[in-house]
Amino acid sequence: MKVAVITPYYRADEDWLEKCHASVMAQTHPCTHILVADGEPQDIVSSFDTQHIVSGTNHGDYGDTPRAMGSVSAAGQGFDAIAWLDADNWYEPSHIEALLEIHRKHGAEVCTSARMLYALDESPLGLCPDVDGKKFVDTNCFLLTRGAFHMISIWSRIEHPLHAIGDTVFWDAVQRSGLGHRHNSAATLAYRTSFRYHYRLFGKKAPRGAREIPDIAEAKKYWRAQKAAREEASGSP
Repeated sequence: MKVAVITPYYRADEDWLEKCHASVMAQTHPCTHILVADGEPQDIVSSFDTQHIVSGTNHGDYGDTPRAMGSVSAAGQGFDAIAWLDADNWYEPSHIEALLEIHRKHGAEVCTSARMLYALDESPLGLCPDVDGKKFVDTNCFLLTRGAFHMISIWSRIEHPLHAIGDTVFWDAVQRSGLGHRHNSAATLAYRTSFRYHYRLFGKKAPRGAREIPDIAEAKKYWRAQKAAREEASGSP
């Protein structure tokens, strides 16, 4: 299967961006890397073996619009599967192959993985308890096959107040879509975290540059109101 990995980026740390790209190139199943500059292309990308899409403006939406742009391009080029990888994260070498194997065995249009949390210096913290394939899946953990490509448009249709929780919005849409889904408990996605919460979770001292989780209370409130209105309109409990 032809697989495209989409990476939106904006003022990314070059070392991190380089590690992200190298991990895509090191996959045991060959992948094409599509990087989407969200308004400010970086020179280092010209040295990568990648497709490079440049947006004329920064959308300021946590990468949702450039993620959609790259995904639509991949679909139009005839790729069989799409995965997403943010510029500060990386894949273990077997990540894509493992997800494709799940698709082959079970026929699921949407396949996901667990994620391993890493400190800013790339030292391992531990398995993320939040990404369980049931309540939540991080954007970086998805692989969609062509039967699920219609879900791509969700990234471009997320309302502005909800971009801060775009992965929650997308995961909810997948759960409601009726698409087949399978989750791989192997944490083949490496998530570089700057959130103090994750360091506290594993009893580690947060490094300089760590931050609190953004205040998403208003986004969550808006999201709950939307869900309630949708359920009322459909008559579901």
